[in-house]
Order: sequence, then C-alpha cells, then structure tokens
Amino acid sequence: MLNSFEDFKKLIKKSKEILIISPENSIDVRVSSFALVYLLEKINKNITLFSNKKDSDKIAFLPKPIKTISNLDGLRDFDLIFNTQKNKIIDIKTERKEKECIIHITPEKGAINPKDFSFIPAKFKFDLIIIIGTHSLEQLQSTYLENTDLFFEVPKINIDYNPKNENYGQVNLVEDTASSVGEILTDLILENYSELIDKKISQALLTGIISATESFQIPTTSPKVMGLSAQLMKYKADQPTIMRYLYRTKDLAFLKLWGRIMARLNWNKDRKIIWSLVSQEDFTQSSAEESYIKSVLEELQKSFPQNQTCLIIYGNKKDETIALFKIVDEKKMKLLTDTYEIENFDQILEINFGNKNLIETEKEILKTMIKTDF
Repeated sequence: MLNSFEDFKKLIKKSKEILIISPENSIDVRVSSFALVYLLEKINKNITLFSNKKDSDKIAFLPKPIKTISNLDGLRDFDLIFNTQKNKIIDIKTERKEKECIIHITPEKGAINPKDFSFIPAKFKFDLIIIIGTHSLEQLQSTYLENTDLFFEVPKINIDYNPKNENYGQVNLVEDTASSVGEILTDLILENYSELIDKKISQALLTGIISATESFQIPTTSPKVMGLSAQLMKYKADQPTIMRYLYRTKDLAFLKLWGRIMARLNWNKDRKIIWSLVSQEDFTQSSAEESYIKSVLEELQKSFPQNQTCLIIYGNKKDETIALFKIVDEKKMKLLTDTYEIENFDQILEINFGNKNLIETEKEILKTMIKTDF
C-alpha cells in the first residue's frame, strides 16, 4: 500500500467539508462510498457524496446518504474586494435582469478608484476530496475536465485496487492484491475506527466484498478477505439479506426485456461474438429500466460462455445510441479502446454513438471489428 492508514487519519482529522466521488462503475464502489459516508458523519465531518448515475436496485436495502449531488455546480464563490482605506463603501445593492446581474456600489465620497477594486475566486467549499475506485483523474471524464481547478487545488485521497492506478492523490490507499474497495476500507476501518462500526457500516462493507467476489466464488478470493468478512458479521452485517438483494430472482420486467433481447439475438461463430439490439419500444413494452441492460449483458455472457464478446446496442431516453461490450479477451478489449480512443473503465465497456440509429451503429461496430481483425 503506497500510503499508510495513518496518513489517511491525519488528512481526515484536519478536514471538515469532504467531497466523496463515487463513479459507480460497480456495486462495490458505490456501497463502499456509502460506508465511508456513514463512518465520517460519526466523527462530525460534513460529507457530500457525488455520483451522476442512478443507484442499482440491488442496493436499495442500504440507506442512501442524505447529502447526495449529481453535479458539481456552485463549488466556489467569487469575491469582489474593495480597498476601503481611503474611500469607504456605504451601500451595496444587487439587481437581477434576464441576462444580467448588476451590483450597485455607493462610495462614501466621489468615485471608486479602479486600483482599489479586485475580483478573485474564493476557496472551494470542500477542503478534501476522496475518490473511490478510480485509477486516474481522466477516468472521471467530464466531472474532472469541467472542474480541473477543484482537483488541483483541493487535497485528494485515492482509494482503489486497480494495478493501473496512477497514485494521483496526496494519500493513495491503493492495494492491487485486494479483491475490492470494500476490502481495503474494511481493513482501514477495523484497524483505526473499530469503535465506530455499527450494523449500517458493516452491512455496506460486506455488500461490497460479496458483490466484488461473487459471493467469495472468484479464484482470487483470499483468506484475508474471508477473515475480514467474518469480522464484519460480528458487527451484525446481515449476509442473508445481502445475498437476497444481490442475487434475488429477476423480476417480471427483467424477464420480459430478456425475452425481447433473445428474440433478436445475433451470433458470429467465427469471431465468437454475440449481440442484440434494444429499442426504447422494448423498454416500454417490458416496463424495464435502462439500468437493467448491464445485468442482461452479464446474464448473456453467463448463458453463452463460449463467446468472447457480448454486445448490446440500445437507444436511451436522450435519443442516443449506446453500445455496451463485455469482452473476455484483453487484447480484443485493447483493440476496441484504441480504435475508439476511450479507456476501459470496468469489465463492461460503454461507447456513446450519439444520434446514430441502432442499425447504423450495428453496421459500424461490425465493420470495425472486421477491419481490426477483432
């Protein structure tokens, strides 16, 4: 681990307004951010959780933090400063118009000397950022690109287990042998904040671990993570409830959507690719949410394990066409990410094709795969 838990504690201790950024690329990342919110609120920190995506129904049993935002608007003030040593300000009024905001300033005498006036950005509202499950700042995409000053000026804690992590934080809790963010945070909290652990915190942490390890079934599940999980259950983490929500039988809407997707399934035996198209009409007729698509893609791969690439192309509510890929072969994944100049953020790769329709997008993707010898 690049930085110690002690470094984490020191930075937390001197911070008051903390922003936690959860890109929500997995259940593990999302519920781990919940656990961190629950914990830090117990030590009287003001916590804001940022995520611009909808939570999975699978974690509905966990209480969602109250102060959750989906955009980073209004992060800092801009100060108008007047040197009143020689000429005091006796009145300030504001006037709002359709396209203007006017500030009327009345000096005690004469006119205001332009040299006595300055306009500067104030400090950011937050004094610490904690970024979870994100191997680089660029992975945050527009969240980072539209707020670069925030990420450069405010100290950062980086918590991740991806071996590609760029260690961009002032404190980097990066453990590439861990199974999950949940495991890293469990280790941290048990060692340093055990007296604060309650059922809510332990439940969220165990949910992350179970989700990331597929209920301790993946080959890389270590004795360490099993031991940490056992300790969480001593704090009343309810494993049966977690299992029921994470792996419950699919609801009727899911099954209807699954049926419509299977009805138009395509298969390229030579290239080991299986794919299907989903329109907004499919969502309407099945009463399914767009958020179900990733789960369908996972089920598709499980049902047809002989295929190295599973693909679903769907139209969202914004009239955009989205392609979701689940690719087993890392070389093929790199071919695709290089072709479209995007990063692989998770096991599921997402590409937005804008206003192209489903058929056009399907033709382009298949043509690209053939061209690159995918």
